[in-house]
Amino acid sequence: MREKQDCEKNDKIQAFDALFTTNHIQIYKLLLPYLAPSLQRQLAVYIKYLELQYTAAYCKHHPFGCMPRAYPPDASCLYREIQPYCSYEERQKAEELLRFFSTVKNAEEMAETVRMMKELFPEGTGDGENSVQDLLEMFKMFSQ
Repeated sequence: MREKQDCEKNDKIQAFDALFTTNHIQIYKLLLPYLAPSLQRQLAVYIKYLELQYTAAYCKHHPFGCMPRAYPPDASCLYREIQPYCSYEERQKAEELLRFFSTVKNAEEMAETVRMMKELFPEGTGDGENSVQDLLEMFKMFSQ
């Protein structure tokens, strides 16, 4: 399963790269390792220049976008896609945010469950405030 996800990520990157290059630029890239280091540096800059030039021309002739619009998945799925490209600090911050989102989602689900329980049992199990507290205690017991 993980290999399939990795392939899909690589496919997105390769599709973008293939869209903004030409066969001749790809040939230059293939020849790069066979050149002397000083020529490699010059050719690398030239390759990037050609890619920029080609990209600008492509965007000028295709003003409606370059790739089909995809709607982002949930935050955790999106994070898994970009995580390999993040620094250690960025990963730590993103994981903190994901934990926060998860906590908020769990709280929303718990609140919805409490609301449904109140609808099912409007008379409650006690004197109003204590019945909600009892339900929360019950949820804590089941979540451990």
